[in-house]
Amino acid sequence: MTQMIEVKVKDQFSKIHEVQALLRDLPENAELNKLSIFQRIEHIIIEGEIIRPSIELLFESRNSDSIYRIIE
Repeated sequence: MTQMIEVKVKDQFSKIHEVQALLRDLPENAELNKLSIFQRIEHIIIEGEIIRPSIELLFESRNSDSIYRIIE
């Protein structure tokens, strides 16, 4: 089951935003269950834009010049 959670992200200007994040649905016995909750985020939603993470777990907007990092 996919799950939406609320998380806080910080942009490159140190402004904090509260956003929604979609967690990946993982099988119960999967080795991936050892991942942290932040590593399981499939995408975040900011101002209606769905943003997927980069390999560095940063979220770069295509609609603006903003780059976000999960902080909690």
